[in-house]
Amino acid sequence: MRRLGIPNTRQFHGIASINEAQGLWERIQQENKKEVANADTFEEYEDSEGNVFNKKTYMDLKRQGLI
Repeated sequence: MRRLGIPNTRQFHGIASINEAQGLWERIQQENKKEVANADTFEEYEDSEGNVFNKKTYMDLKRQGLI
């Protein structure tokens, strides 16, 4: 596992072939990327009027000078 650059975690218990380990590692990395991408939608910002926006929308409006 170390030579493949894959951490030896509990998720890999019982996996014997290199192809299975690499496939599982790719799936785990893709799921982690999705979680990071969704982090912007969970963080909320409030403007001076009490309107609530997600982080991306708030930053876009602030850059445009609308808030």
